[in-house]
Amino acid sequence: MLKIAMRTFFKTMGIILLLVAVGVGSYFLTMLFFKTTERDERSTKYDHVIDVNAGSESSNLIYSVDAETKQVKALVLELFDKETGNLDYVTIPGKSQISLAEESYKKYLKVSEQIPQIVTLRDINTYFNGDVAYEYGILLLQEELKVDIGYFTAMDSVEFEKRFDRKDGAYKPSDAYLDTVGQNKEESAMKDFIKKEWDSVISDITLAQKQMYAAGFLKVNREYIYAHRAYAEETKGKATLDCAKTKKMIDKIWESKARTKQQKKVDGTAAKTGLEKIKDRSIQITNGSRINGLAASFRQKLEADGLYVVDVGDFSGEIQKQTVIYARDKKWGAYLKPYFKKPVVKQAPALTNGADIEIVLGTDEKPE
Repeated sequence: MLKIAMRTFFKTMGIILLLVAVGVGSYFLTMLFFKTTERDERSTKYDHVIDVNAGSESSNLIYSVDAETKQVKALVLELFDKETGNLDYVTIPGKSQISLAEESYKKYLKVSEQIPQIVTLRDINTYFNGDVAYEYGILLLQEELKVDIGYFTAMDSVEFEKRFDRKDGAYKPSDAYLDTVGQNKEESAMKDFIKKEWDSVISDITLAQKQMYAAGFLKVNREYIYAHRAYAEETKGKATLDCAKTKKMIDKIWESKARTKQQKKVDGTAAKTGLEKIKDRSIQITNGSRINGLAASFRQKLEADGLYVVDVGDFSGEIQKQTVIYARDKKWGAYLKPYFKKPVVKQAPALTNGADIEIVLGTDEKPE
């Protein structure tokens, strides 16, 4: 009886050990499978300083970052409503400066000894280390504008330029990129496209969270994507945001119903043109065409745009067939090219009446 009992005991123990071994083996095989197949999500590697939000209204701050210097080259706030399919891009000057109140400054100083009391958004990576720097950028911007920003996407400036074009001072997805996105007609295809793109960007949301927008992206009509410029006062090397006007713009975007027409013009602070860089330069207009009234006609145009025409006169040589713009600095002359049909721009150290720029009009121009 003892032998039978011992034999039964050892058999039972053997079965139990076998079941345990199978269970442990299955567990390790399962863990190995997930380890080799799950995506390494950067967003899970650090403590977040904002409440990351990937809701139905996606407010995504996009950073274009120089790979070597880590300086932010462009800042664009992407606003997407997956219910209406409305997609907007608000360009924010990278040189925007935010003055921190004493209390806020002390709070940030505990995190970074490098942060100044007046921060410049493009330098966010010099104040903070790691991906969390972009979240601090969100904190600074949303505290300034009093708007909610849910998450960020950062990418190399080369990657950014593959996706965006700048027109009238505002960034908007390029036609080439929209063509690529538009090839994905089904939700599953759009999810695969997002997954493919994910390795070239940094974000504080996960791939799965981003893919939740796939169905919404299919609703986007590329003809109704709007571009905006933040309201800001820009001077050399810095910009100050007009927070009230910019917030009002963003609030209006969120209140919009599903769009049925194209954008008429880019709103926000008008983009600076090259003309503003030569408004303190003197311009001489010389008529080389012998067409009566031509020089006076162009003088009226330039002065109407706030440019300084020192004098007009007649060319002493042969009739000129093509307009030539002479300038002490060649780039000054280039800013005037839109006024003429096919002008040639040349550099010249000495000009009539000591002007900075001299325009010698040719017969290719016609008076209006």
